[in-house]
Amino acid sequence: MATFLQLAQKIASESGTIEGTLPTTVTGQTKRLAKIVRWTNDAWRAIQNAHASWKWMRSDFSGSTVAAQRLYTGAQMGISSRFAEWINTGNADTETRYSSYLAATGVADEGQLQFVDWDTFYSRCMRGTQTNGRPLFFSVSPDNQLALHPIPDAVYTIRGPYRKDVQDLTADGDIPEMPVRFHDLIMDVALASMLTIHDEAQVQIGLYRLRQIGRFCELERDQLPRITMGPALA
Repeated sequence: MATFLQLAQKIASESGTIEGTLPTTVTGQTKRLAKIVRWTNDAWRAIQNAHASWKWMRSDFSGSTVAAQRLYTGAQMGISSRFAEWINTGNADTETRYSSYLAATGVADEGQLQFVDWDTFYSRCMRGTQTNGRPLFFSVSPDNQLALHPIPDAVYTIRGPYRKDVQDLTADGDIPEMPVRFHDLIMDVALASMLTIHDEAQVQIGLYRLRQIGRFCELERDQLPRITMGPALA
């Protein structure tokens, strides 16, 4: 396990330009140490943003509707922080993870919500007079709100998956959320993509990029969904 401070110290040491165990803290640094601290967090952000389907950045929500309200933000569905987007396949045949149940009845009432693409949802569900009822369909609006149809007529519990926004490292003891065995990849990205380019250290870039590619491929193999084949066409 590596903390923000430990990663910054490793990056400083590997750069070959800092003597001793520095920085002693990630806060209040200036000049080169300030850049090393910043690049450590920038490298971590770059890794998180490299794929939208990293396993460690996925989570589940369980939120309550409000009667007569169709659209919901992440916060309105009980996601307190770091909400990025609702996860869905974009395909009505394969998206089976969202569900709803009448809160007063409980999970015995739980049933699947059917996904509808936004253009279809907008044209069919958001025009004319609508009758409120139990939500049976959902979509995601262009401004990233969860849309339900019919409009809820009571309090329903909605459950499903969402993607977390990036984690910023700010304090000495902050720990990157990806699996511990891949923490050194942050050092490789910081050295290869930021620090050595800044220093124009062309000799070292080749080694750092080789290490970065190997570890990054291992992370992808471990933390991206498996590719599967669909049913054969008749």
